[in-house]
Amino acid sequence: MSTDFKPPKKYKKIWAKSKKILKSGRPGDLQHSIEIVNRILGYKGNLPIDYDVVVPVAMMHDIGHSAILPEYFKYVTGPDKLVNGKLVHMLVGAKIANDVLNAVDYDQDKSKEIVEIISMHDADGLSGVDIQALYNTDNKKIFHDFDRLDRFDEKGIDGLLKFYKDKSKLLEALEGILDSFFFDDQGGGPDVPSIIIRGMAVQRKDLLSFINILEKKPSFSEVVSPLSNLLPEDDLAFSLSVKIKKQQ
Repeated sequence: MSTDFKPPKKYKKIWAKSKKILKSGRPGDLQHSIEIVNRILGYKGNLPIDYDVVVPVAMMHDIGHSAILPEYFKYVTGPDKLVNGKLVHMLVGAKIANDVLNAVDYDQDKSKEIVEIISMHDADGLSGVDIQALYNTDNKKIFHDFDRLDRFDEKGIDGLLKFYKDKSKLLEALEGILDSFFFDDQGGGPDVPSIIIRGMAVQRKDLLSFINILEKKPSFSEVVSPLSNLLPEDDLAFSLSVKIKKQQ
């Protein structure tokens, strides 16, 4: 997807400043922000979205990563990089976002809420956090769900596979993410797409066993495996489409 993104007029000044900073952050942060903004702007459901809050949050939520230089990463975030990295990027990101909003003279009440959301948007990934107490506004919950949707596209799955080599662990992680959603599509929330899982199986029986595990997972309603997956007996390159079960 191109990074040549043209936001609605009211957010152009915010985006012009944010884009420059995001480019100096992690590879992919700029693209991720564009994808989340487009997902929010293209939403046709019934959630009570305050776009003047949620869109700027989407633009700047990961802007704090620009302050964590790769060569200093192990010193800035300590030994527990994933957990402490979340804290650093949220708190620093809130400061940067506040500076951007002040520079463009954005509405003060909206700015306050934007900064607050950025300061805690990844807190559900921290231990010992009361999620229900922390995500205590519609905008916090709505942005959380839109942000988490990227875990379920092909790029998101590929990223998770770097941490979860064991696919059963990957499925547990995905189920955990699903359980963290505040809204479902029956309630007018963002639609969760099918998961595409690609990989290699040593033997046909291994792939069949993996498909059987998927079909027994309560979070999944259907597993679609093309016949071509099963043609070879050994060294099978497979692609599966797993549909998310709607919450009741």
